[in-house]
Formats: sequence, structure tokens, C-alpha cells
Amino acid sequence: MKKKKNDNLIPPSSVKGEGKKQELILRQMETLGKLGHWEVDFIHQTLNWSEGVFHILEMDPSSMPVDLEKGYLFVHPEDRELATQHMKEVLEKGIRYDLECRLVTTTGKVKYVHSLAEVVRNDKNEPEQIVGIFQDITEQREAYQSLLAQELRLSTILQSEPECVKVVSPDGILVEMNPAGLQMIEANCPEDAIGQKVEKLVNPADLKFYQTIHNNALQGIQSSTRFRMIGLKGKERWMESTAAPLENQTGEIISVLSVTRDISDKVKAEEKLIRIKRNQEALINGTSDLIWSLDSNFCLIAANKPFLDVMGFLRGTIAKEGDSVLIMSQGEAFYEKWKGYYEKGLSGESFKTYERFISPITEKEEHREVFFNPIRNAENNITGLACFSKDITDLMAKRMELMASEKRYRALVENGIDVIAILNAEGRAKYVSPSITKVLGYSESDVMHMNLFDFLHPDDVTKIIKRLEDVRHIPIGSSLPSHNFRIKHQDGSWRWVESTITNLIDDESIGGIVDNFHDVTERVFQITAIQTQNEKLKAIAWTQSHVVRNPLARIMGLVDLIKLGTLSREEELRSLDHLLESAKELDYIIQDIVLKSQRVIVP
Repeated sequence: MKKKKNDNLIPPSSVKGEGKKQELILRQMETLGKLGHWEVDFIHQTLNWSEGVFHILEMDPSSMPVDLEKGYLFVHPEDRELATQHMKEVLEKGIRYDLECRLVTTTGKVKYVHSLAEVVRNDKNEPEQIVGIFQDITEQREAYQSLLAQELRLSTILQSEPECVKVVSPDGILVEMNPAGLQMIEANCPEDAIGQKVEKLVNPADLKFYQTIHNNALQGIQSSTRFRMIGLKGKERWMESTAAPLENQTGEIISVLSVTRDISDKVKAEEKLIRIKRNQEALINGTSDLIWSLDSNFCLIAANKPFLDVMGFLRGTIAKEGDSVLIMSQGEAFYEKWKGYYEKGLSGESFKTYERFISPITEKEEHREVFFNPIRNAENNITGLACFSKDITDLMAKRMELMASEKRYRALVENGIDVIAILNAEGRAKYVSPSITKVLGYSESDVMHMNLFDFLHPDDVTKIIKRLEDVRHIPIGSSLPSHNFRIKHQDGSWRWVESTITNLIDDESIGGIVDNFHDVTERVFQITAIQTQNEKLKAIAWTQSHVVRNPLARIMGLVDLIKLGTLSREEELRSLDHLLESAKELDYIIQDIVLKSQRVIVP
């Protein structure tokens, strides 16, 4: 039997005849699931909602039915175009109605809903009715957004973490690594490392350490270790890594989470500290100086090997920590002298003594300076004494050599070609070397009665005043950069000298400004001549460069024109003639430049 045109229409939910029980169950289901169903009648352009829809929209259900335009007003303005476009495509293209959008309730709340619907069509496939449901998914959406925000925060923390954070599968494959880790292993991008064996990056000599913490993590044990890692580009680093098990929701260990930091600088510092300690021990035990410390009862606390050797020789037995440093075997005078030194130091006084004696070991004369310094605890109480005996035997021998060397140095200074003068702050000479006569013709006595400014060129006075002022403000022993200025020779001529001045005003042995200068007149004249030639050559180059540009520009233009290939044979020949003329002109200009340069440069 043939169905009537509208036999398949679904009657509105308000049609009488539905069982009260079914209606109650439907209402409870909608309330429990935060659901609502809706029906659109395209023939009458009406919209019907169930009580669940009104509950979601926080509305009074007595206003049903409403027109479609009013129904769309409950869709969030930003989602309205999406909703209308989706309805249009469902009706015109026959696609499934499946839409997620936001609704705005009568109280202004925004709710997320997910809607599914079916279209009822007539024999001509024209839509007559659409029946659907939608569910309030606001809580799920907000939970998802919260989870997404939390994941974003964790991701941000992970991405910005300065240490290497990585996830490794049970079989040792790198699953995930943050940017800091990728940088540590010299990976240009994640694809260079993800999916690779981590063990390939570990120095083979340290592989057992890495494998231990990885296997511990797979057994549920968190542990740490150090190992050397070799990056993808070959750089080796020391790493300190902590590995912990990563479990799923059922408590099964599915991977290993590791936090690794670069401790290369720390390891280098530790190695340096060890080297320093060993060097210090080598220095302390390798010197001929004696180093020891004692407590308030004159018992040895610590000492280097040379002191133990001396003390053992004097005692006749091997010396060790805890022994008394007061030795009776060398006589009462020796005993009392050193006991006095120790008591003086233990009373809180820091001092030094000079000892000259015949060594009982080498039987040679020795000279020593002995320093005594109290040892104090945190409460500033004296708990012991630190002693240091410096061998100055060689120093005393070299003192005589120094005196002889000083005589030789004085002879060199007095007979050298440089002049050495000591000036006071006002420029008056306190000392001048005899070489002043060779350089400027004056005698030493003449200069000692003169001031620097008496024979200084007037144009250089201001600069020299400033240099004498500047040198007084630099650290003792420091010098100002060398400076050239003019001084009048005894014969009346002006001589250029190069001068370096040094601040030794506060030096007890000098007490002035040391001026070291020598004659550079010929060099200054040569430099001046060269600079004059350079200026003339620059002028020629600047002038001739403008002359060269004209024929050069014509040549370049003619070449470009010929290269285009648009000229007739006759035009091309004329262009070549012009090109040759410009080249000859350019050749003439170059010859002229060469001739002018030769006139400027003096052979």
C-alpha cells in the first residue's frame, strides 16, 4: 500500500496519546543526561523544544512553539553563522547533522551543546521536518579546556626547563625530549633524536652507569649517576642524570623518565680542585722551606716533609704529629729560644725572626726568616700557631750580586743613548743621566739648574703640562703612552724627542716622575714627508677619478647597447669606433695619472 506524502512525519512530542510513563521516563533521561530534543517544521517554519531544552536554556516552556529565527537567537553570536551554514549544507547536500556550538541562556550563561539530527523528506526529496537532540557538554568542554590548559602549562614548563627532560622506552629508545635536551645532544630538530637508542650517545666507558639507572627505573627504583655523553656533532659533556619509573593508570611501568643536567663545568672544577690540592701538596713537600703548626701545648699538629726531616734529625727519631716541637738535644739555649718564640706567638702576636746558623744536616751556613702567626677559632680564641721558615740563603748571596749588577746598570744608564730624567711635579729635574749631553748638548749641571719648560717648544707647553698632571693620577709604576714633542738643543735648533713618563712619585727610592726620552727628529721628518706625499697622491686620485668616470661610463654604455643585439650593422660599427675612442681617452688619462704620481713620489 502506497504511503501518503506525510506518513513518515514524526508528530511533536506534545501530541496527546503518549503514555504518561514513557513521558516521565523521557523527562528523567533528559534531566539525567542533560539532554533535550527539538523538532523543526519547515512547512510551518516552527520550532518545538522538549523540557530538557528549556532547562538547558533556563527558559519557561510555555512559549512553544517559536519560529526558527527566534531559535537561532539563542546561538552564540560567534557560532551563529556556523550553525546556519551547517543547517544549509545538511538540507542541500544531505550530509549528517552533527554540530557542536555555544548557546546563550536567558540569564546570559554560555553553554556548549552537541547536537545530532535526522531530516525527514517527502517523495520529491524536499525537507519537511528535522528532528534532533542536543546534549549540554559544558562540563566536559570546561574539563577539557582545564585539562588542555594544564597540559599547556606542563608543556611550557617542560619546554622552558633548562635541564634535559626525556622519556625513554623500556628497550632504550628515546620517545620524547625537551628543547634543552635536544640542545645538549646537539640535535638540530627532534627528528634527529626521537626514535634513536639513547645508549649510542653515552661514552662506551660509562655505558654501565647509564644502564644501571635505566634498569633500576624499570624495577621501580629511582637512582642517579654520572656519565659522559657524546653529542651528535661529537662534543663530549659530563652529565648527571636521575631516572625514575613512569607508570600508566594501572601502575604498570611503561617507560623511564629522566632529568639530566650538564655538569661539565662542575667536573672540570672538581678536577681542577684535585689538581690544585695535589700541586699544593707537591709544592709544600717539594720546597726547602719548613712549614708546621702546633697547638697550645707545643705539640705538632701538621707539617710538611722538610720540617719532619729536620725535626727527626734533631730528635734522633722519626718525627710525627703529636710530638713536642721543643727539642732538648740541641742544648738549653736552643730550647729556651724556640720556646720563647712559640710562647710569644701563642700570646697573640704575629712576628718574624732572622736565624743564621750552620745546618746540622748539610753543615753549611744557612740564612732563614721564620714567621709566626696565631691560629684562631670561630670565637677568635687562639688554639695554635702556624710557622713558616723561609730559606733566604740564596737571597743573601744574590744580594751581593745585585749590588754588582746595580753598578753595571748605572754604567749603562749613564752611557746609553737614551736620556733618563727624574722630575718633580713642576717639571724640575732631580736627576738626569749623562747621556743628556749626547742628545741635547747640555751638561748635567746645566740641566739640574733648569726647568723642563725652559727649553720646551712654546706649542708643546700645554700638552706637557697636561701629561705631568695626568701621570700623577695613574697607579704607581704605571706609564703614559709615549709622546713626541720638541726641545731646544744647546746649539739653538729644535729637536723632536719621543718621551715615556712613569709615575714613581710615591716610590721611596725614586720620589719623582721618571722621563725616558730619545731623539727622533729624523724619523719625524721622514714621516712628515711621507704624509705630504700621501696627501698629494690622494688629491691626484680624487681629481682623476672624476675624469676617468666619463670615458668609462661611455664604454660601459656602448657595451650594454651592443650586447642587446638591436643595432644595425652600421650602428654597431659606429658604436665600436666610439668604444675605441673612449678606450684611447681612458688610456691617455691613466698615463697622465702615472706621470703626475711620479712627480709627487720622491725616489
